[in-house]
Amino acid sequence: MGAFLGIPVVEGGHLRGVLCADRRSPRLFSATDEALLAGAAQQVLRAIQSERVFAAVERSKYEHERFYRASAMLGRTITLERVVDTAIEAAREIVEFDMATIALFDKDEKKHRVLRVLVAEDATRVVDVKALEGLEFRDNSGLVSMVVKNKHYLPAGGELRDQATPVFTRKVRLRGIASLLCLPLICADEVMGTFTLATRRRGAFPNDTREMLGVIANQVAVSLENAKMYRQMETMATTDGLTGVANRRMFQERLADLTGRAERHQLKLAVILCDIDHFKRVNDTYGHPVGDVVLRGVARILADSVRKIDVVARYGGEEFAVIMDGADADGAQLLAERIRLDVAAAAFAAEAGPFQVTLSLGIADMTLGGQGKQTIVERADQALYHAKHCGRNRSVTYQQLVAAKPARRAS
Repeated sequence: MGAFLGIPVVEGGHLRGVLCADRRSPRLFSATDEALLAGAAQQVLRAIQSERVFAAVERSKYEHERFYRASAMLGRTITLERVVDTAIEAAREIVEFDMATIALFDKDEKKHRVLRVLVAEDATRVVDVKALEGLEFRDNSGLVSMVVKNKHYLPAGGELRDQATPVFTRKVRLRGIASLLCLPLICADEVMGTFTLATRRRGAFPNDTREMLGVIANQVAVSLENAKMYRQMETMATTDGLTGVANRRMFQERLADLTGRAERHQLKLAVILCDIDHFKRVNDTYGHPVGDVVLRGVARILADSVRKIDVVARYGGEEFAVIMDGADADGAQLLAERIRLDVAAAAFAAEAGPFQVTLSLGIADMTLGGQGKQTIVERADQALYHAKHCGRNRSVTYQQLVAAKPARRAS
């Protein structure tokens, strides 16, 4: 090398690099050469700056596309379960994380309940999922409780500096977490819960990411409120307002589904129709408010007697219905008799003193060539009429009714 010239590439007082030139001959670089290379260094700097801006724009465009995609995902959800799952999916569109949790807050009871926990496959040591999912805890010194009280995300900067800091409770600890962000879920200035993200990677939640996740958290809160309203409306549409059991519309829908399945797969199915004996006399004697108490009491006995897979409905007035999936008439009559005895033993209070009521019950199942929900209900209704005709306070199956008809004709 005969000669060398190095031109610093400086940006805002900071050295970014050096533009180097050399030649084999011993002839030195002139002032003109130096000025030319200095201009070239500026051109290099401007090219780097332009490339940097272009890369930032492209990155920002990509991030915002993911952000808008996440927002759109939340806008299409209406059920509580789907909102929770979509919230976690939406957050993953913005940032990668090792753990995500959503906890709801009951302001009346001052209690938190962890609704969902998701941990990455390679991060199972971060937290004990079984201990965290479904966890209920009252206000404490943990970050989740502090976020609800302050209505602001924690920790500052999204960095968990002290591993001893409790996030949920002191019994459930996070291990190896470097970045943490616990966001409040706020709707109409009320904190509904918290959305917590954690990762072992440092610097995972810079300012722009925290801002986007904050917007997502607000949308999650609105979606949760909408889901609650949707569930309430759905409950109103399918539940009897007085007794709390299913209404007739819900009964018809479930019966159509279950009878269709029973026919396709040759499964057992039974229906019980129940009627409170002399209910008009109860209303006339004790008044309609007491009559409502009787209806609620009978509905409660029915609901407590059946299995979780069975359906209890108020069929109309003082009449109730039960759908027993996988049961035949004999099995349904065993339940009917237990219900009848429990109702007969129950005492209802009135100003004139305690009193009791009885039930008549009719039972039909998917046998004797019966097809469809209309047939099974008609047969249960005929059996119920027979029970009332024979003295009330008894249960009768459609098979027993059929067997009794020749005897009545013979007599």
